[in-house]
Amino acid sequence: MAASARRSAQLETKAASWPAGVSIKPVFSIGKVVERVKGEFPTISVSKLRFLEDQGIVSPARTASGYRKYSAADIERVRFCLSRQRDSFLPLRVIREQLAQLDAGQTLSEVPPPQQAARLIASEGQLVTSAASDGTLTTRELLDLSGVSTAELNSFVQAGLVSPDLAGRFPPRSHQIVKLASLLVEQGIPPRQLRFLKTAALRLLDLVERAATPAGYRANSVAKARHLSETQELSEAAAQMFLQMVRVSAEKLN
Repeated sequence: MAASARRSAQLETKAASWPAGVSIKPVFSIGKVVERVKGEFPTISVSKLRFLEDQGIVSPARTASGYRKYSAADIERVRFCLSRQRDSFLPLRVIREQLAQLDAGQTLSEVPPPQQAARLIASEGQLVTSAASDGTLTTRELLDLSGVSTAELNSFVQAGLVSPDLAGRFPPRSHQIVKLASLLVEQGIPPRQLRFLKTAALRLLDLVERAATPAGYRANSVAKARHLSETQELSEAAAQMFLQMVRVSAEKLN
């Protein structure tokens, strides 16, 4: 009885929430939601949907066995959030406030775009400072630094060349990857054919990781620091070797 009353209360709350006039019947599994919106938002995933739930963007119903079930209204809230992230580069806090406004029947207040943070770019294009202390990049920062369009960036994300985390931020060196990918695409190589480079990089890193991890490795602070340093050195050496091999092969074409 208590569970039934709780579900009824949740449905009443959803009926009064935005968007009005859209079905609140929970019929879609989390996988079906991903399928329905992935064409418009390539970065969507099951993990991303769970993250949006944790952040209070959407509240799917639960079956007796604990599985999530989404309504058409839930999907519209997900679409609203993803479009505001993609098109207006708004943080989830602001998007959550906007949804609360819509739920209350209010007109959305205009939110000015976030001011660009001061940045310093080293001679090799490495980001020295960004808005985040860990150097990760928002979509807006990545677009500014790489000079590509939103559509181009989406194509690189869809191809797996760069990937945002659950908060929508990209690793610090992503702008360099995007710049180089854009150059190759301009020369007629589609993004999907560049995926092998990502695969090769991951395989190379796995090789380096195993070489830098000695037998009997113990994860104390000193060992971790040494392991990280050795991994970085070996990674640079392997990357340089790969670059030189490509150059040698290219020279043979002449």
